[in-house]
Amino acid sequence: MTDQDVYILGSSDLEHRRLMLQARILRPWTERFLRAAGLVPGMSVLDLGSGMGDVSMLTAGIVGPRGRVVGIDRDPVVIDKARRRGEHEGFGDSLAFDLAALEDFDTEERFDAVVGRFVLLYQPDPAGTLRRFARFLRPGGVMVFHEIDLTNEYSSWPPSPVWDESYRLLAEAYRRGGTPPDFGRRLTRAFLDAGLPSPTVECLTPVGTDVSSPVIRWVADSVRSLAPVLERTGLSLPEGLVADDTLPDQLEKAVGELGSQIQGPVQYGAWARKE
Repeated sequence: MTDQDVYILGSSDLEHRRLMLQARILRPWTERFLRAAGLVPGMSVLDLGSGMGDVSMLTAGIVGPRGRVVGIDRDPVVIDKARRRGEHEGFGDSLAFDLAALEDFDTEERFDAVVGRFVLLYQPDPAGTLRRFARFLRPGGVMVFHEIDLTNEYSSWPPSPVWDESYRLLAEAYRRGGTPPDFGRRLTRAFLDAGLPSPTVECLTPVGTDVSSPVIRWVADSVRSLAPVLERTGLSLPEGLVADDTLPDQLEKAVGELGSQIQGPVQYGAWARKE
């Protein structure tokens, strides 16, 4: 999720830890989308905006040692961390990470699939990005993208005002930062505008039922990564909350006091084959 300068969550150590937590939460959904799209052992795959490498490693596990995955990202810090993580996990030559901006990437290689998670929403022209990278697909190759919608309202029941107000900050910070917070629902139009077939689309929502839910820390750490944007755009947390390392505990307390069920962002998966 780090390919454009408009990536508003930054590139701090906190953000890198948040990305890995996010990956653990979202792994089942991303894997579901990838497998439903037809990824199988032996495929070659290009992962756009690979960040800390979690989607690339998940994909490498699916395509196996006879397959090949190349992750690309413009941030040299996360590329270095992703390479070290891939080496530690023992993927060997089946997994590689290249330092490249999406707009500059080029290769003679053709892939069976192009994938990405939370990358199209950060592109100034998402359909153009899809169109450009469809060129790197073999005939019959598949595009698979996992995107997000942060605009779901009434995200707790019984209503927890502290949670709801904190969660709404995410969407508003994205809007003011110039990034569409509801890009998941725009996927079909982006595929069609790219000249691709109408995609298959699924959506799912992570739900937390008690204070041990990792969704609470995920939202809290997202707010913390967005703190510079909040300050710059005049947004603020609910009264009494502080965007420091105690924020997860503060939100856990607010949710736990009411026994609220909470929702995280809606997850969209979309895939289509190049004709």
